[in-house]
Amino acid sequence: MQPRVHSAPYSPRLMAAVFCLMLLGPIAHAADPVRNGEQQLAAAEAAMNVGEDRKAESLLSAVPPSSLSLPQMARAQLLRAEISLKRGMPMAALRALPSGSDHVPLYGERIEALRAEALFQLGDAVAATRSLVQRERFLQGDAEAIADNRERIWQGLIRAPLTRDDAAKIAVQDAISRGWLDLALQRQLGAAARYDTWTRQYPHHPATPRVAALSRVQSAASVASPVAGITPAMTATTMTTTLSSPPAISSPRGSGGGVALLVPLTGPLAGTGEAVLAGAMAAAGTGSVDLRHYDAGATPDQALVAYQQALADNPAVIIGPLQREAVAAIARLGTPTVPVVALNALDDDAVAPANFLQFGLAPEDEARAAAEQAVARNLRRAIALVPSSDWGRRVFAAFATRLRDLGGAVTASDTFQSGTVDPSKLIKRLLGLEASEARHKALTTVLGRDTEFDGRRRGDVDFIFLAAKPSDSRVILPQLRFFRAGNLPIYSTSLIYEGHGIDWGSMQVCDMPWMLDTNGPWVAARTAAVQQQTDAMRSYPRLVALGADGWRLANQIREQRGLGAARIDGATGALTVGGSGRVSRSLSCAAPHSALKQALDAIPATTAALPASD
Repeated sequence: MQPRVHSAPYSPRLMAAVFCLMLLGPIAHAADPVRNGEQQLAAAEAAMNVGEDRKAESLLSAVPPSSLSLPQMARAQLLRAEISLKRGMPMAALRALPSGSDHVPLYGERIEALRAEALFQLGDAVAATRSLVQRERFLQGDAEAIADNRERIWQGLIRAPLTRDDAAKIAVQDAISRGWLDLALQRQLGAAARYDTWTRQYPHHPATPRVAALSRVQSAASVASPVAGITPAMTATTMTTTLSSPPAISSPRGSGGGVALLVPLTGPLAGTGEAVLAGAMAAAGTGSVDLRHYDAGATPDQALVAYQQALADNPAVIIGPLQREAVAAIARLGTPTVPVVALNALDDDAVAPANFLQFGLAPEDEARAAAEQAVARNLRRAIALVPSSDWGRRVFAAFATRLRDLGGAVTASDTFQSGTVDPSKLIKRLLGLEASEARHKALTTVLGRDTEFDGRRRGDVDFIFLAAKPSDSRVILPQLRFFRAGNLPIYSTSLIYEGHGIDWGSMQVCDMPWMLDTNGPWVAARTAAVQQQTDAMRSYPRLVALGADGWRLANQIREQRGLGAARIDGATGALTVGGSGRVSRSLSCAAPHSALKQALDAIPATTAALPASD
């Protein structure tokens, strides 16, 4: 999902005219109702283009329906739908849209795009897919637009998983829509998917290029599904089990077996591996469980060698590896003979084998926590500012999707290039101050004289989501305060937390309990870790927590307690395991503090261990 800012595609002269209408609407209305209908509609579109949905709604309500042609009526309906979606009201958006798009082909692609967005928000992935398939008819052979439309279909299906209730609806769809939906179902089946069957059933389907990536990581042999209760024979018409069941984790080879840990202990990543090892050893304590560590090196090949060495020692559970590429290399081997708790995640389009958990410190967890915590405080409208990088896009997508799911909306967003010296223009645009200046210029033109100008930032915002590293935050935060956004709460990811010399103000950082606790159970554990593993805690404190929680997950599997829907209150967050084998972290957001730095600066003489796993 690409962050974007609404920018008006009008010339300066037209913009001046439009804003004059916004200021002098009652006078213009008296002159020519028919011409004013188009002018009011254009003014409403311009207002929406700069994020002023309330002004757009007001202008739109003043448009006489009798003054609009059929295409103009479609524009008004589109505008009402956009306003509803922006406010998190997908059902109202559907009611506002034309029932069909063929009678207004000029706006057909926009109608179907908005319809699909509303349907995805409502969880109706089947109807949303059908709308986007219909939309392709209006793209007139534009290869880039068609590719973007197909990406919308796939990403929508990933965000809105299908359930058994969708089976009957899928069966009656057209062949193209049904192909997309059946492929999404196969993806949800994980390692039990039958992509060869799908390819034979849907030759030359537009989703075919995705099959290679989906099947690349799948074992050639017939393996058990990673989702309990789903078998390879299941299709859209035979699906009888919910697709959100816990993953199938086999019983360890023997009760009381040891745990193997694969982390880099030599090479450029040795420091990260040592931090994970420190956390795992501290959490294991001095109990009877044998924790053996293996050097996974710096490459996937080295990790595979360590993996085979660990298997030869017959462990009950394997933790690791840590690097994303190494995790993918082991997943490609197929279903492991003992449970694996990988310390990173596979790519979104990769299928994990059975017996394989993915547990990592994904920044998307922090972004989702920001949305959850804001909505809990009744803050529902956000503006977002993220880096123009793949990391920034991922974080923004997670934040915006979660906020939308909770009934909120991102009213505007933009990206910045890390290292930008002067972001003032970007921030003015994001806060709507450029629009305020344009209105002032329009008024000056009408009156023929200068007037006092008091710029006002946009009013349709409750909080700011900022994902930035410390060096960028030192530039961005003062600019936000300067441009009258200092009273808005700011939510950020842990990336910002490393910095010193930042005026936090109303900042809320979304991070793990290990870093945020000031009086909870992790304070003593964090202090003890500083005493025992000073270097690791100074350089990689979160990886120490990752190692500790990796042990907790592995030990619960080792003791054959299973995971199911259980929640583990860990150092990295409240952990739950989803149907894909991914471990989700529920996090909190709090004002940042310097307790860790103070502990590192003044290490006590006494030592203690991290709390051992139950």
